[in-house]
Amino acid sequence: MLGLSAPAMSRHLRLMKQCGVVEETHPEFDARVRVYTLKDGAMTELKHWLADTEAMWTMQLSAFKTHVEKKGR
Repeated sequence: MLGLSAPAMSRHLRLMKQCGVVEETHPEFDARVRVYTLKDGAMTELKHWLADTEAMWTMQLSAFKTHVEKKGR
């Protein structure tokens, strides 16, 4: 589905679990099965960073546009 091998997916999920982004549970019917869920608020810091980065680039590109338009006169 994502183009990753099972071992690669397992490594990514294990790292995400260590970083506190996802939680792992095991259904009672089969201990071999792992269910990963996104932890509440896990993406909050990323969302803030993306919003700040978007604002910075919007400001930079607007200033660049203004500069180019002034030079073209």
